[in-house]
Amino acid sequence: MTEIELVIKPENAHDLARVLTEIWGGADPIPPDVIIAIVHAGGYASLASQIVEGKKQFIGGSLAIVGNHRRKLHSHVTGVIDAATNTGVGRTLKDHQWLWAKENQFSAISWTFDPLVRRNAHFNLIVLGAKVVKYCRNYYGEIKDLINAGDQTDRLIVERQVDGLSTAPSGSTCVAKDGDLIIPTPLDIVGLRNSDRHAATRLRLEQRASFEAAFERSFLVHGLTDDGYFIMRDN
Repeated sequence: MTEIELVIKPENAHDLARVLTEIWGGADPIPPDVIIAIVHAGGYASLASQIVEGKKQFIGGSLAIVGNHRRKLHSHVTGVIDAATNTGVGRTLKDHQWLWAKENQFSAISWTFDPLVRRNAHFNLIVLGAKVVKYCRNYYGEIKDLINAGDQTDRLIVERQVDGLSTAPSGSTCVAKDGDLIIPTPLDIVGLRNSDRHAATRLRLEQRASFEAAFERSFLVHGLTDDGYFIMRDN
């Protein structure tokens, strides 16, 4: 059973920093003092844990900051260690975050994700029911962590509605109609980055061109197909 707890004490901030470092690695983890500052300023920080062989083990976490537009929460990171992926922990974290946002009268939660990662697109748009609001080229610049190193950080910005809902939303897959544009995603971009960096870069540039051209024509992301392709529909 997974339990989610808010980060309140300094020692919990250190626990969250360690978990995030384990997930992303790299040279620039989020230090505990920054986590404490975000919580002090009214932001959200949480830890996911399970009992493993009689001991409490932290397996994931989330960190979100307060936005200044229409009382929104911006979720900067949410992640789960490799051993706990595909077990529902990610959704449990995001739904806990949604309930916290609801209790604290936020209107919506925004975050970013890499549109090349098909499983992330499915998780964000279908499992969580988030809506795409913007495409951003190389949003973070260069990031030297285990996940993003060597790639440009193109991102979709999404929002998960809070205001006016009594329960956390979810979505469903869509079917393309005449006039829609289809933007594909690779089956496993993470594996491709490790096996063929040049091919992964080519896919990044191709997808970027497709998204930017679609948004330029006032097409918006309508949804995701069963096989993980984005459907762009004329607005």
